Amino acid sequence: MELIHAEWPLRDKVICCSTTVNGGVSKGPYASLNLGAHVGDDAANVTENRQRLNSYLSKQLPYIKPVHWLNQTHSTKCVSLEASSNDKLNIPISADAAYSQSKAQPCVVMTADCMAIMLVDAAGTQIAAVHAGWRGLIDGVIENTLGQFICQKADIYAWFAPAISASNFEVGHDVADLFGAYPESLSSCDQENKYLLDLQLVASQKLTAVGVKHQYFANMCTYLSGNLFSHRRTTHQNFKACGRMANLIVIK
Repeated sequence: MELIHAEWPLRDKVICCSTTVNGGVSKGPYASLNLGAHVGDDAANVTENRQRLNSYLSKQLPYIKPVHWLNQTHSTKCVSLEASSNDKLNIPISADAAYSQSKAQPCVVMTADCMAIMLVDAAGTQIAAVHAGWRGLIDGVIENTLGQFICQKADIYAWFAPAISASNFEVGHDVADLFGAYPESLSSCDQENKYLLDLQLVASQKLTAVGVKHQYFANMCTYLSGNLFSHRRTTHQNFKACGRMANLIVIK
């Protein structure tokens, strides 16, 4: 299984990584490691892919707990996994971020262009995974997640998983207008009445504004990387389906 690991100073305290398209059993546009159960893929293949991911992680962390998969709706809700019942693992939790203080409990969000931001405190005792598309980003999903942390914001580290780059993320006036407070994030593009939006820049500025100065970046564009799922690339290729990657963080 091919994973993209965070390059940051917390590797001895947490496992933090993103999956790629490789290592699963799904076919067609979902090939091969699709981890999304909501995108039209065969349910048995998704189950097998998730089991493969768990088995891979178990080799690194033998006591790792099952993943609480989220039902992501571009909301600002952050769920504390300590408050979630382990007997409901097969029922997705409706939220766009997950927080935990428990060892071996993964926090996971799925993406196929949207940002995934992994957070951990310097002590390695608190973690969170954030799904931030443009809607959740502007509405406050990052701020809501940071509110779960019991520490100074200066003690929080952030890793930006692979996501669509600004040069490939065109938006219309309706979306661009929402980001008027972040003029550096918007630039013109070749298409009339369209703009290029830098989601990562907005997120970075939001983190910096509240004191999260330790920021690290995968610097990989999902749209341009053939080993990553990209909903926008798939749409431009006239396909109607696209798999999902998992972005996860877990305390060792």
